[in-house]
Amino acid sequence: MESLTDCGTIDLFSGTSHSAPALSTDWLYGPARGKMFGVLECVDADGTTTILRAFSGQYNGCWLASGWVPPLFDVDEFFALSQVVEPQIKALSRKIDTCEDQSKKWLALRKERRLRCQQLMADFHALYKLTNFRGETANIGEVFLGETGIPTGTGDCCAPKLLNFAARQQLRPVGLSEFYWGQENHSGTRQHGSLSGSCEGKCRPILGFMLCGLDE
Repeated sequence: MESLTDCGTIDLFSGTSHSAPALSTDWLYGPARGKMFGVLECVDADGTTTILRAFSGQYNGCWLASGWVPPLFDVDEFFALSQVVEPQIKALSRKIDTCEDQSKKWLALRKERRLRCQQLMADFHALYKLTNFRGETANIGEVFLGETGIPTGTGDCCAPKLLNFAARQQLRPVGLSEFYWGQENHSGTRQHGSLSGSCEGKCRPILGFMLCGLDE
């Protein structure tokens, strides 16, 4: 928190004197509002302490930033999938707008769009690879234990990112903190500088799998 305050950027670890404008913390106080950040303390096999850091989701359009753990998917594969399917869905939306409401064609196009959106989400979920402390790897769809469908943004929170990276680097977690930084969110549930536990809707259904092996 002190580093974010003093430096005014999340570009803390690149080693350059000029930080990228897109990584300025000013973005957190504008229309985008704030964001969750996480810090995970770990130890390696020799007992040496390592500190890992993560931000939730993207940061001002960036999935990757020096010194912050990566997302659970390959970014190139993610964008390749987006660039192929999302234009098709938008084209269907434009066709729907030209049809008479509740007409046969309107209903058929809406059904096609819904099915394509559902398939796109399933394809995205397949890209998210989670590794636990037994060395097992699976995608979100294979490990999610929620009673409903997988919420949008599952796997993008700080805790899954941090635990996944620690497991892949054979680091043992010791302690985790997640905090909110920036303008208060619209619902008023998160305030600047407040600490939070992992969310029940998105994180809890996958953390059971991700923590497997820590008690061994």
